[in-house]
Amino acid sequence: MANRRYSVSTADESKAKPIIITLAGVAAAAIGILGYLAVKANEDNRIAALKYNFNRFYPATYNTLETTDAEADYDADGIANGDETAAKTSLISADTDSDGLTDGAETKYGTDPTNADTDGDGIKDGIEIRAGLDPLNLISDGKTKDSERKFTREIVFDEGTVTLSGLANIYGATVDKLSLNSVAANAGVMTAPYELHCEGGFDKSLIKFNYDPDFARIADITSEDMRIFKFDPYSRNYSEVAGVVNTDENVVLCDVSGEDGVFVLGSRKVIHRAAEAYRSEQMNIHLLIDNSGSMYPKSIQSTSEENDVDFRRLSFAQNFVTALDNTVKFSISSFTYEFRTLCDFDNDKSHVVTAIQSIRDLGAGFDGTSVERALMLGLESFGDQTTNQRNVIILLTDGISTDTAGYTLSDIVSHAKAKNVTINTISLGENIDRDLLRSIAASTGGQYYPISEANILEGLYSTLIASMDDDIVDDDFDGTPDSYTLYDTGFNSDMNGYSFNNFKSKECGTLDFGMVMLARDWFRSSVRESYDGGDKLTYSFEGSTVSLSDPLRKVVLQTMQTPWVTPENYLNFLSNGEVLKVKTEDAAESQKKGWAKLTLDYEEPGAGWNKAEVLVPDHTVPTIRTAYSENDYAMLRAIHCYNALRDTGTNFPVNSEKDLNRIKTILETGTPIVTKIIWSEDDGTCYSRYVLLTALRRDLDDPNIFKIKIYDVNAESSSTIVMNRTLEYTASGRDDFSYTAKWDNHSVSLSCWLTELK
Repeated sequence: MANRRYSVSTADESKAKPIIITLAGVAAAAIGILGYLAVKANEDNRIAALKYNFNRFYPATYNTLETTDAEADYDADGIANGDETAAKTSLISADTDSDGLTDGAETKYGTDPTNADTDGDGIKDGIEIRAGLDPLNLISDGKTKDSERKFTREIVFDEGTVTLSGLANIYGATVDKLSLNSVAANAGVMTAPYELHCEGGFDKSLIKFNYDPDFARIADITSEDMRIFKFDPYSRNYSEVAGVVNTDENVVLCDVSGEDGVFVLGSRKVIHRAAEAYRSEQMNIHLLIDNSGSMYPKSIQSTSEENDVDFRRLSFAQNFVTALDNTVKFSISSFTYEFRTLCDFDNDKSHVVTAIQSIRDLGAGFDGTSVERALMLGLESFGDQTTNQRNVIILLTDGISTDTAGYTLSDIVSHAKAKNVTINTISLGENIDRDLLRSIAASTGGQYYPISEANILEGLYSTLIASMDDDIVDDDFDGTPDSYTLYDTGFNSDMNGYSFNNFKSKECGTLDFGMVMLARDWFRSSVRESYDGGDKLTYSFEGSTVSLSDPLRKVVLQTMQTPWVTPENYLNFLSNGEVLKVKTEDAAESQKKGWAKLTLDYEEPGAGWNKAEVLVPDHTVPTIRTAYSENDYAMLRAIHCYNALRDTGTNFPVNSEKDLNRIKTILETGTPIVTKIIWSEDDGTCYSRYVLLTALRRDLDDPNIFKIKIYDVNAESSSTIVMNRTLEYTASGRDDFSYTAKWDNHSVSLSCWLTELK
C-alpha cells in the first residue's frame, strides 16, 4: 500500500511537473514581457520628454542673438549700456521707472532712476520737477506738504486752451488731438476733437475753443448755435456741455466740470443729425480720377513725369469698387481742367467698372489741372436727398492746379459740410500741392494718402476701405469697443502673409528680415519680376507660375510642405554621442531634394547632447528647382535676396514723440514698416527678431497706451505690441513724450528699418 501510495503520488507529481514548468515559463515570459514593456515605456517616456524639450527649444532658435555693445547707448538716455547694466537700469528704455525723467536726467537731479517717486509723497519725480517742487523733499516750500499743495496750469493746443486747477498731478495732464473720421466728417463739428486726460484727476477745468467766423458764416452757424460737446466713443453720441460765446474774440468757453473726456466745438442745430447720417446704411462714393498728360508716356507728352503709364490708378479704382458691397452707390469722373462724368451714382458694379476702364480710351488731357474745380463739381453730384446719408469723395491727382477756377479751400470745405461729404485725397508722384490735399482731407473728415510710385497705388484700396470703416474698434473681440484706429495699412496676415512660417538656411539661422521685407513689397505691389544685384542678391520669377499680383498667401511651396520642416519628424532621439543627429535615411533623402544639414548649439540637462542637427532648404543648390518646382526656387531665392539687405538702408529707434510721428507719416501712405524688436532675458542675454508693423491704434480710455499690430512670420497669427507713453521733462524745459514697449511678456525696444531693394 505504501508503495502504491508512493507510486501514485510519484505519478501525480510527474504529471504536475510540466504544468508547473509551463506556468513558470509563462510567468517568466510574462515577467520578461512586463519588464520589456516597462523598459519600453520608460524609453518611450524618455523620448517623449526629449522631443518635448526640443520642440520647446527649437522655436527660440529663430530669434537672433544680439551682441550688446557696452559703449553704445541703445535707449539714448545719455548713459552707456555698460553703466546701465551696472546700475540695473534699462538698456532699452530711456525712462526705466516711467516717472517722466530720463535715466540721464535722474542723475542730474539726484533722484532714483528705479523708483518713480523718490521722496515717497505720491507724486512722480518728473511731475514734481514740472510743478517746481523738489522730488527729494516732502515739503518743498517748508510750509505745506507737496501732496496737498494746489496749482493752476494752462495747456495750449492747436485750437484753444485748457486751464486746470488741482493738485500737482495736473502737471501730468495731456490734451491730444484725435483723428476720428466719424467726428471730423460731421457737418456740425467746427474743430477737431481733443481729449483731456489727467491721471489722478483735477478740481476744475476751463476749456476754450477758438473758431473761424468766416467758416461759421459760410456754414450758416450762428453764435446761438455754438456749443462745446463731449463725445462718447462707446455710443458715438454727442452730449452738450455748455458754452459761452465771445464774438469779439471769436472763442467759446465753458467749465467742463473737472472731467476727462473728448471735447469738440460744434453746432447744436446740425451735430446730432449729421451723426445719424454717418451711421446711415446708404453710402455714396464719387471717384475723381486725374487724367492729365503727366500720367502718360513722354511719347504722348514730352514733359510728362510718366507717373502712371500702366494705368495703375484704374486698377486701384476697380479693386476698391469691387471690394465694397452692393449697397454702395458709385459715381465716376475724370478730370484735368475739364471735368467729365463717366457714370452717375449706380450700385451696378459692371456699369461702374466699365466707366473706370473707359478712361483708357479718353486720351491724355492737356488743358491743365484744377483740383479745386473737380472737387466743387464733384460735390454738386450729391443731391439734397443724400444729405442724410454717408457721402464720400475720393480724389486722385498727380499734379498742382494750374487754374483754381476761382475756388478756395474755404469754398470746398464749406460746400462739403453743407452736402455732408467727406473728402479723401490721394497724391501720386512728387509735383504735388500736399498742403492743399492734406488740408482738404483733414477739414472734411477724410484722410490724405501721399503715394510716391504708381505700383504702390494698386494695394491702397484695402487701406482706404479700412480707414473708411468706423475708426473705433473692438481690438480684443470681446464685444466692446476699446481702441481708436489711428493708422491702418490694411495688411491682413491671413491674406497678405505667407502660407508657411519662418525657416533657416545654411548661411543664416533666421530669415525673418528677408521674409517681412518681401511681404511688405508684395503687399504694395513693388516686387520686381527679376533682380540681379550680383552673387546672393539675385532672383527671378520669370519662368515660374508665381503671379506677383496674387496675395502672398496663395504662394504655396512644395518645399515647405515636406516632413523635414518639423525636426521631430526626422531627428534620432536615440543618437549616441554629443550630437542629436538626423536619421540616416532622412539625411540621405533630403540631400537629394536640395536640403542641407545645419548644426545648432543645444544643451538640455540630462539629454547628453550639446549640439543638434536640423534640416534646412538650401537655396544655393539648383536641386530645389528640379526636385520641387521653379516656383519654389524663385521664392526661396527672393527671400534670401531680400534677407541679404539686413544691414543696409536707414533705421531709427522708437523712443520719443518725434519717432512716433515718423511712424505715423509712413503708415499714412499705406506702407507697413519693417521693425526690429530687441529684448533681454533674465540672464541679460539680448535677442531680436524682425516683424512687420501694420497698424497703429490707441486705447479708448487711456491716451497714454498705444497698440501696434504686427505680422510676425514666426507666429500663427498677428500679435500686438503695447506702447506706454510718459510725459517727459526735457533739459530745455519743454514737455516731450518717451515710449516704452511690451510684447510677449517682454520689455522691448523697437527700431524701424527703411531698407529698399535698389
